Amino acid sequence: MRAEMTIFLAFTSATLLFNAVIIWYAYKAFFKVTFKVTETLQELQARESAKVWVSALEIASAQAVSLTDKAKTQLANFDPVLARAHSKYEFRLAQIDIHMEKGINQILDKTESLQNSLVRPAHRLGATLAGVFEMMNYFGAEQTSGDHNPAAAQQSDPDKVDLTQEPLTPS
Repeated sequence: MRAEMTIFLAFTSATLLFNAVIIWYAYKAFFKVTFKVTETLQELQARESAKVWVSALEIASAQAVSLTDKAKTQLANFDPVLARAHSKYEFRLAQIDIHMEKGINQILDKTESLQNSLVRPAHRLGATLAGVFEMMNYFGAEQTSGDHNPAAAQQSDPDKVDLTQEPLTPS
């Protein structure tokens, strides 16, 4: 128990000494900064040009404050004008947006109907021509081979491939 107390007191003493050293260094640093600031202020007070410079800065500061106040009042007076313009143009832009949307929808509807009117006859014509060519192939193959089986006639021609039949799978 006595050894634990001695270790505790030793660590407490070391911590106190460390804190004291840190506080002393902080005091020295603040003293140096304060001394330099005091020296600089004394030099500025002693010089006449510094006094003129400080007074010019004071005048410029007062003018900046007055200009800022004027700008603030002008903006406060202009705020209702901006709000009125915003509400006026916001409504008009919403109207234009609705008109543009309606116009675009009409264009899309007309384009779709035009596309349908062009594509449907083309599909019908393609289907009709495919049927006619199929019939021509069927009757042409029947006349040349004398066989009534069109599948056999098509299989005898190596350039023609029948896509309606299922592919052959190796067994």
